[in-house]
Amino acid sequence: MKFNQYLILTVMAVITFTANAKPTQFYKPYKNTNTVENIQPKKYLIESVSVNLSNKVNAPSFLTQDQIEERYLQNLKNELKSKGLLADELTTQPISLSFEIKQKRVFAGEDLKFLGSKAVGKYAHSTLQYTSTMTYDNKELANYVSAEKISLGKSGSLGKIVRDLSGSGKPENELEDIDSFVQFIIEQLPQ
Repeated sequence: MKFNQYLILTVMAVITFTANAKPTQFYKPYKNTNTVENIQPKKYLIESVSVNLSNKVNAPSFLTQDQIEERYLQNLKNELKSKGLLADELTTQPISLSFEIKQKRVFAGEDLKFLGSKAVGKYAHSTLQYTSTMTYDNKELANYVSAEKISLGKSGSLGKIVRDLSGSGKPENELEDIDSFVQFIIEQLPQ
């Protein structure tokens, strides 16, 4: 009699544990969907890249939204290839990636426009945030939403501070910021 009670309690505990267990997270830091396959090796194809570019200041000497979108696309492909993560025609199970990138250009003194155009300085940095979705065979595997990040370029925080204080930001600095952000995006991909 006691054995049957213990057996019933054990079975109930196992069923409860199994029902409440979270799915295995194969794609950290991405969040899995409910139905997940662990695809190996992880090789990626870029399905789409869309960029939402904003700035408060007219910046005709900077790249357009379409040019920036193309730069992200090419840099993402190049970075995947350099790390051996880019799928090719021999890849049997390529994972498709879609990116939605929000980039806001920030110029030194842009909120002081009321003082006149002389108060607005040069490019300072960009704030960047992205959402990415992984799919395989038209089924969503996982997704990731990054926190907003301030671009640091190739020189890091100190270089950014010097650039901000000296007012020496140029369009080339934005390209460095994009390149650095692409590296960050690729570092977040499960490997």
